[in-house]
Amino acid sequence: MQVAKLSRKQGLAPVGSYFEAIARDLRAANEREAKMQAELDQEDRELEMLYRHQSASRTNVYAEAAA
Repeated sequence: MQVAKLSRKQGLAPVGSYFEAIARDLRAANEREAKMQAELDQEDRELEMLYRHQSASRTNVYAEAAA
């Protein structure tokens, strides 16, 4: 997150505006993080499904060899 200086013509920004800007930036960062996490979770589910599908096709390989 980048630090942005709040300025007013009088010089100092009121505390309420300062915290409002921080809250707005945090909400935006949380939305980006949630979107990224959802994409990564979907990728994990797809990879797990692919792994399970490929593993299922080989489940009886060792059982047949032992018999």
